[in-house]
Formats: sequence, structure tokens, C-alpha cells
Amino acid sequence: MTVETITLQDTVAAVPLARFLATAGRLAPEGRRAIAEQALLVLERNYVNLPLKTTRYAINPVQRLRLLLARLRPETPEWEFHAELVSIFNSLRDLHTRYSLPAPFSGAAAFLPFRIKDFAAGGRRRYLYAPDGRPPPAGRFRPGVELLRWNGVPMDRAVQLYADRLPGANPAARHARAVDTFTVRSLAFGGPPDEEFILIDFLDLDGEPGAVAAEWLVPAGLAPAAADGSVGAGRTLAVDIEGRQLARLRTLLFAPHIAEQQDAGATVVAGPGDIPVSGELAEMFEARVLTTPSGDFGHLRIRSFHPNNLPGDVAIPLFVNEFIRLLGQMPPAGVILDIRGNGGGYAEAAELCLQALTPGPLASEPLQFLSSELNLRICRSQDWLGGWVPSLEQAIETGSPYSAGLPITDARDLARVPQSYLGPLVLLTDARSYSAADIFAAGFQDHRLGPVIGTDPTTGAGGAAVWKHTTFLQVLNAPGEFPYRPLPGGAGLSVAIMRLLRVGPAAGVAIEDFGVAADLVHATTRDDVLHGSRDLFARAGAELSRGVRRSFEVTLGDGDLQIAAEGVDRADIYVDGRPRASVDVDGVAKVSLDLGSRSIRVEGFSAGRLVAVRRFEQGELVTSLA
Repeated sequence: MTVETITLQDTVAAVPLARFLATAGRLAPEGRRAIAEQALLVLERNYVNLPLKTTRYAINPVQRLRLLLARLRPETPEWEFHAELVSIFNSLRDLHTRYSLPAPFSGAAAFLPFRIKDFAAGGRRRYLYAPDGRPPPAGRFRPGVELLRWNGVPMDRAVQLYADRLPGANPAARHARAVDTFTVRSLAFGGPPDEEFILIDFLDLDGEPGAVAAEWLVPAGLAPAAADGSVGAGRTLAVDIEGRQLARLRTLLFAPHIAEQQDAGATVVAGPGDIPVSGELAEMFEARVLTTPSGDFGHLRIRSFHPNNLPGDVAIPLFVNEFIRLLGQMPPAGVILDIRGNGGGYAEAAELCLQALTPGPLASEPLQFLSSELNLRICRSQDWLGGWVPSLEQAIETGSPYSAGLPITDARDLARVPQSYLGPLVLLTDARSYSAADIFAAGFQDHRLGPVIGTDPTTGAGGAAVWKHTTFLQVLNAPGEFPYRPLPGGAGLSVAIMRLLRVGPAAGVAIEDFGVAADLVHATTRDDVLHGSRDLFARAGAELSRGVRRSFEVTLGDGDLQIAAEGVDRADIYVDGRPRASVDVDGVAKVSLDLGSRSIRVEGFSAGRLVAVRRFEQGELVTSLA
């Protein structure tokens, strides 16, 4: 059998993995000790999920770190040290709590010039070379071929072996992460692949066997941007650090036209017929109208809740207002909200977007600290964390493991968000929907906004706010007061600093390790892989077709208020927070009131249930987050 060789098909500059590894430096023994000591500090005294993880997985990461420190010797190979730290952190099965290697691995990635995806058929998983939007390479190895063996190992077993080394919170999450990163891997979080090149056995598009060899490559001068570790006062970063680092690389490798449009500051259209998205948010959103067997519906994909290179105070309102704007261009028949593969971002952005989908006040998820003297000192030192001080003081005295839970998002910020869509909704999730995406899915389900359709049984189960080690240094900047010290060589640590609890019917249930269970599970099909999730969208459309279409248009006239509505039978009017009128609505209604330029809130009901809200300030309809 002839073995083909894959060559890089685009203009991305890259070097072979072997050449990159030859540039690896040496970390001094005192540097290794400093890293291990800081790792022990954050796990033992800051890590909010330590009680859960040690019990659930019968592990003792703190003792392993103590042993690592006791056994450190100058002659110990550097890679053994890194491998042990990676193993300790991965044993937590927590994508928030990670060790990242120093230079030259920090910020670097290894890739093969194709992606794989899996689907279910014949009672087993199968793996395809997935279309990625680029011209197909020459030869028989091209999008749509089925991968059979990876270096002689059957594909399902090869993926499972790789998944067993990854930190995902449940088997579905580890498998999904393995598939997602099988050919694009961060060198910072797991080190280099064991092999310099791979051999793949496949079935071509005619069903004939073939073989291909490919060399691992490292982008040259194309380091993916790492997640912003600064949190700022009152901002909650809930993100898959590694996943965010790889997101930019994937865009550059597989969708360079989006990166070019974004870098030029232009609005971005992901595909023909799509709705343009602001250039600053082009990697965050995709919007379009889909035709399904059940009708035409909106499709709004949210790829991340963390806009690039923007501080939270700027990024969050920008993000939420773009979400609101795109909702305004969706058809009234229904919207498919899609957070598959979303690794998280700002938790407040996720909750403010949810508020735009519901007429009533959103119940924000509460956050808790691990009870420790060091966490108490941190909260005492920061005004924006002061709300946790009384319960931490009491917890330390009583031995309670956690502080009280305080909401992620300020109720005053939620109250400023206008309801922006009234039609039926469904939410698409998978096991790569993580952190702030977990929060979004939990809030969507807990507030009964529509069915959750998962291509996996649960989301990725990341229920925490994350701080990078640099965040401790930035926030706690009193010299000598706190025990945090800079890490050598560009090494990194991140830790889940606060855990999340659900609200509503699932009040008090932790998201970490359990995630959000799908209401309906859709097994990915071959057509989904090759034809843009065609079967999944058909199922989502069928669910939307059973929903109720509504409209609620309210206008202010000269001394009156006019309502035109569908699916609404009553309207209550409040002026400056006080009830002024209640009218039955049969398609249209008109209310004569001396309204002036005051604050007006009009609530629409269907069979006694609040379904729609419109709000006016100084005579103008509120249509965005100010």
C-alpha cells in the first residue's frame, strides 16, 4: 500500500516539532522548586473544589506536591518535573485549575493540517476527516474519509488513550476534548506529542483503504493569545484557559478569512448569506437564518463569552449589546441558540445575555469561597470581595468548608437589560460547553426558557470562577503581605477560586463535575459532520415548531400608549414604579395616560404568566444595555 504524505496547504508559517523542541531551554532547580511551592500554596489554601475532588476521585494532590518538593534533586530531568506537575493538576479533572509549562512551550501549540470529528453509526463511534472550509489537499486523503487506525492503534482506542490523559470533568467531556484537540494541541498544558510524525490508515471516499503520513508542526511567530488573567472589580472570569489559547490558532488555521476581516476592523460574515457581525466580536458570534424541514429559524452561535483584548468593563456591555442586536434580526418563528464548543468567558456576560431572553428578573447564580484564612485575608483586602467576609469569618470559626454564596451579577445591571426576543428558543450544547457556557446552559434550563438539546448527555461541567497566578499578583499588590511570588520562565498556574451553585428548581446543586444535563440528546450523525449539523438543526427546528410565536409592540403617543400584540392577552402599565393601568389585549389596545417623560414599564401576560416586557426611559424605548 502506498503511503501518501500530507503537506501544509496554506500560508501559515510552521516548523517541524523536532526543530521546535531543539530550542527548549533549561529551568534552574530553584525555579522548579518555586513553581512547586506556589502550586502547593494555591491548591491547599485557595482551590475551592479541593474537598470535592479529593473525595470524588480519591486523590491527594496536596500530598503529591509535598512529595514532589521533598524529592526534587538538581539532577532530576526537567521533563520529569513538568510531567509530574501536569499529572497532578490533570488528576483534578478541572479545566480551570491548570499548570502551564514555561518557555518555549508557553503560548505554543503543535498541529496537523486537518481536523477530525466523530459520529455514531452501527453502534460504534466513527471518525472522519472533517471539512474545515479550506481547499482540499491533493491525493486521496481529503475531507470525508474515515480514519481507521492511528499509528496502528484503532481510532476509538487511540482517542480513548489520549482522553485518559486529559482533565475533563466526566467521560463525555474528556472524550469530546480529545476529539477536539486530537490534531491541534497546546504545548503549554500537556507538553509535546510523544511522536514526531503519525501514520494514519483510512478509507477513502470510494471505500478503498489508504495510508497517509503527517508531521507535527509548530506555528512560527503565530503564538495563540492566552486568556486575559485580570478580573477587575466585580468581574468573574469563568473560562477554559487552554481552550481559549487554542481558539485563535484554530481561527488562523481553519478560518483565516475571519481573522483577516477582524484584524481589518470590518464587520464579519462567517459564510454566504450570514448576518454580519461586528469585527471586534467576529470570533464570538455567528448569525444566520436556517431553513429546516419544519420551517425557517434563526441560528445564533456563541463561540465564547470573552471578547479578545478588551477589559471586562468594556467587553461585557459590548458583547451583550451585540447579542441583543443579533436577536433583533432573528425571525419570529424561533431561534436556535448554539453554545457547542464554547469554553466560557465572563460569567456576567452570560447572565446578562440570559436576561435579554426572559421577561422576569433573572436569578443570578451564587459564588462561594473555600473557607481558609488566606481567602479571608484576600476578601478583607478588596472592597469588591467584602461581601464574603462575614461568612468566611464565621466559617473559619465553625469549621464550615465554604463561605456564603453571593450572586455573580448585580441585580441593578440585570434590570438594565431589555427583553429582546419573544419567540420560541432551543439551546444546543455539548461536552465542550464549559464554564460561563455551563452558567448560560444552567440559567437557560433553570428559568425554563426552552429545551436543551445536547450532542452529549451533559455540558463540560465547569462550575467555578478562575484566577490565574498573575491575577493574585495583580490584585494583591501589597508587597510582603501575601505569599504569592512570580513564577520563573513564563510558567503559569490557574485555580478555581470560587464555586458556582444553581438556582430555581435545581437550587444549591453544584455545576462542577455534574454540568447541565440535556433535556434531549442527539447522537451526532455522518450528515452532521459533513453537512454543517444538518440533522441536529432539523431536530431543533422540529422542537421550535411546537413553540408559541409572540409579539408585543408598544408605542407612546401624545398622552396615550398603544399596544399591538400576538400571544399576549393582558398588559399592565407601571409609571415610575407604580401601577397605573391594566388592560385586556385582543390584538391591539390603547390606554390614555398622562405619561410625560417618566420611566414606564409595560408587562404582557398570557394566561396569567408574564411573557413580555417593554420599558421606556424619558419617552424612548430601551433597546440596549446602556
